[in-house]
Amino acid sequence: MTSFGRTPIYRTLLIAGILALASQARADNTGSAMPSLTSAPSASASSGQGQAVYPAQTTAPASAGVANLSGTNPTSTGNAPSGMTAESMPAKSPGIEIPSPPPPSAFSNDPNQLAAQAEQAALQAQTQADMDEQKREQEHIRKSYDRASTGLLPLSPDQIHGFMDKLEETQNAAQFPAEGAPKGQTRIATISLEPGVVPPQINLATGYVTTITMVDASGEPWPILDVGVGGNFEVSPTQAGTHVVRVMPLTRIGSGDLSILLKDLPTPVIFRLTAGGPNVDLRYDARIGKLGPGAKPQIISRPRLEAGDETLTLLLENAPPPSATRLKVGGLDARTKAWGIGDKVYVRTPLTLLSPAWNASVAAADGTTVYEIGSAPVLLMSDNGAMIRAQISRDEDHDK
Repeated sequence: MTSFGRTPIYRTLLIAGILALASQARADNTGSAMPSLTSAPSASASSGQGQAVYPAQTTAPASAGVANLSGTNPTSTGNAPSGMTAESMPAKSPGIEIPSPPPPSAFSNDPNQLAAQAEQAALQAQTQADMDEQKREQEHIRKSYDRASTGLLPLSPDQIHGFMDKLEETQNAAQFPAEGAPKGQTRIATISLEPGVVPPQINLATGYVTTITMVDASGEPWPILDVGVGGNFEVSPTQAGTHVVRVMPLTRIGSGDLSILLKDLPTPVIFRLTAGGPNVDLRYDARIGKLGPGAKPQIISRPRLEAGDETLTLLLENAPPPSATRLKVGGLDARTKAWGIGDKVYVRTPLTLLSPAWNASVAAADGTTVYEIGSAPVLLMSDNGAMIRAQISRDEDHDK
């Protein structure tokens, strides 16, 4: 029969038992009875099971001065003072506390059960080791992320916002001219086709599209046949028969010209193009002082129908000359305005004037018309077939 005294488990139990006897000896504090640490354990087989046999206590001479196992200083004689018990002895000095081992009865003598307990302890140790390793890995990942984020994005959100604000300011400053964004405007001009006349100028700006409309003396669209451009400008494709041309500069500063050939008009219409100024013509209505192919037939012949002077053009642009006096118009909305210049009255309205008879007129592409009439105080107008009666009177409080 195999003896268990040589197995590691049995040796562990034997050492635990020796430590338990040592603790009991310290409690008794006799100083004379000490377990022998040199005696070898013996094992005997009883009923087929190995039993641990602990060595008997031996008496050490008092002169040997056995050291106290609890970590206290030994006495000169190795024994407690006469008449002092273990309970009445003074507190021991601090030292290394060795936990009391479990009694031998806490361990099973069954090898299979001992193996199961050892395996369970190993599994618990492995689980704890895995948890510790996972914690270390997570901490490493967090620190690595912090280092990477700091290295790649060292700026704070406030610093990024400040950087973006400066970038937008720089881009805005680089987009417009030095004096700021150009002023948009809408102009109406009567084009002269006489030789020697300087062609009209159209103001352009980078990032803006200028729309040019061609109309005749009655305000009707004049179809365009062909368009040619000189300079660094882009002209949007224009279908044949339309009366609109769209031009956009490709550089901030530049100059060139635009040639437009109209239907049934042998003379081309020339415009000068200039980019980079303080103003930009968002819409430019070019009025030809003749009746175009789409003009409506006139029931009553009017003098100077095809002519358009500077005063009519200024009033059509809603920019009356300094000599004009504002008149009060009653019975109509704010779209209709009237001015007096000398003995003439000018009415700017989107409606159709029926009475009194007008001497001259000029119309825009949107239907707005300026009529030159006498000093008649009453107007009879048509608003899409509805007849409206209006009165004109002088009002000195009106703004010019």
